Amino acid sequence: MPFQWLIKIGKSAPATFSPNPLNAAVGDEIVWSNNDSQPHWPGLVQSNGQINTTFFMPNQIAPNSTSTTFIPSAAGPLPYRCSLHPNESGAIQVSAVGAQATPPARKAAPKAKPKTKAKTRTKAKKKSKK
Repeated sequence: MPFQWLIKIGKSAPATFSPNPLNAAVGDEIVWSNNDSQPHWPGLVQSNGQINTTFFMPNQIAPNSTSTTFIPSAAGPLPYRCSLHPNESGAIQVSAVGAQATPPARKAAPKAKPKTKAKTRTKAKKKSKK
């Protein structure tokens, strides 16, 4: 079952993303919550330094609202910057396995005891000598 993550965009100059970095897993659901009075638009920072504005969401996040859900499909780092405020940045580290705490191991069902042949007592017939 995927985990749902919320990245909060805080009110400050520059705005902050929290948690930062976010450790998530492939298939998790990620949403940004803009708690600022300014719009923000987190975009993927590509290897050439350009910001891909539509990688995470199709448009900017209005003040006091949330983004659409982003679901990572591959493991790896996802650095991002706000395309409207390039000095605001964050990162998501996506793992192939669950990033959240691993649930406690289930105890194995007790093994069935091997069946043993029932011991039978045989009464020896006593021959009496007369």
